[in-house]
Amino acid sequence: MIWVVTVFTALAMASLIFVQGYWIRNAIQVKNKQFEQLITRAIIDITWEIEHLEVTKIMMSEMNDNPEKAAYWLINRRVFIDRIITGFYASVDIENRISESDLEKVIQLTFSESGIDLPYEYAVFRWNNEIAYHSDGFDAFGKETYRVQLYPNDIWIKANYLTVYFPDKKSFLFKSLGYLTFSSVILTLVILASFIFAVYVMFRQKRLSEIRSDFVSNMTHELKTPISTISLASQMLGDRSIPAEIKNTGHISKIIMEECRRLGNQVEKVLQTAVFDKGRLKLRLGEVNMHEIIAGVIENFSIQVRNRSGKITSSLNAENFILQADHVHITNLLSNLLDNAIKYCNRDPEIVVETDNKKDYLLISVSDNGTGINRNDQKRIFEKFYRVPTGNIHTVKGFGLGLSYVKMIAEAHQGYVEVESVLYEGSTFKIYLPLNETENHAKD
Repeated sequence: MIWVVTVFTALAMASLIFVQGYWIRNAIQVKNKQFEQLITRAIIDITWEIEHLEVTKIMMSEMNDNPEKAAYWLINRRVFIDRIITGFYASVDIENRISESDLEKVIQLTFSESGIDLPYEYAVFRWNNEIAYHSDGFDAFGKETYRVQLYPNDIWIKANYLTVYFPDKKSFLFKSLGYLTFSSVILTLVILASFIFAVYVMFRQKRLSEIRSDFVSNMTHELKTPISTISLASQMLGDRSIPAEIKNTGHISKIIMEECRRLGNQVEKVLQTAVFDKGRLKLRLGEVNMHEIIAGVIENFSIQVRNRSGKITSSLNAENFILQADHVHITNLLSNLLDNAIKYCNRDPEIVVETDNKKDYLLISVSDNGTGINRNDQKRIFEKFYRVPTGNIHTVKGFGLGLSYVKMIAEAHQGYVEVESVLYEGSTFKIYLPLNETENHAKD
């Protein structure tokens, strides 16, 4: 059902984005058409203004030369304009008809009256495509230009053309769409981000559900085994049909004690994790000698290692090994690492514990020759309840809490953990603990 919901929601999101994009695209096209119509009217007005300016100059000249004749032509204005325009020949250059300064004034005034408040560049081209006038920044390559013929009523004259373009046209069109488009884009992005987050949460919850299911299965087995052993031992002690002298009470009692200790350790791990979840961990900080702690932990595990024909050695090279730390939790941290080094080894275990000083940290390394961890699993081994998949083989028991506990204790002491591992060759866990006085980050 998660996949079904994800697929249908993704299709709905894709449709929404498509509709929003289509709407914005159409809105931009409408604005672009409106802008083009406005510019087209404006540059046509420019040609009329230029022509009117020329007619005005000629008329003023006629009035100065022959006032009576000029008054006659004013009565028949259209005839006068036609006469003036048709009186020009092809040899007349654009520079002799209008100056560049007058041209700039006409363009600027006409755009301003049309409500066009945008930077623009222009050029006047002769009939042979030579430039007569141009603005300082004119470069029409790759630009959308607007072109109009100057003096459109000329007869027998080789045409001149005014070319205009607007460098900031695209940004102007987007801005002209207003806050509606902007808010639409923001809303779409928010919905998209919410969808991605929701999918992430769903699949994360699915993965956590699977991990918890595996945890319950492992916990049931881990707790059931010592309980069954204790129950069997108790039955043997209570069986009256077996003579007391052959019951070997001491051996049975030792088994019960070992299984009770094992059961207690498993329950303690679960309780410790619950304490971390609820934020009730309180570190009891004190001055600890890490070399003494390491030596004690190695001594505790030496019997197990020897029973498997292995060896455990140490190389304590750190010159500064006194820390402010919680003695119990730091000891448990090292115990978990050594316990894993023994459990996850399918040959004679060889374990090396080393210390060194790295800047402001004490580095504690635990190396083994165990089964190793592949690169993908290295990213997740510190997750709670996570265990490296082994198919249907369950020779190593556990809850998947050991390394998560190691990581949490190291971070609680303001340190961190790193892992280096090669599959089937072994692993090295590196614990970095600060040498300066560790702050107590206990939570109430």
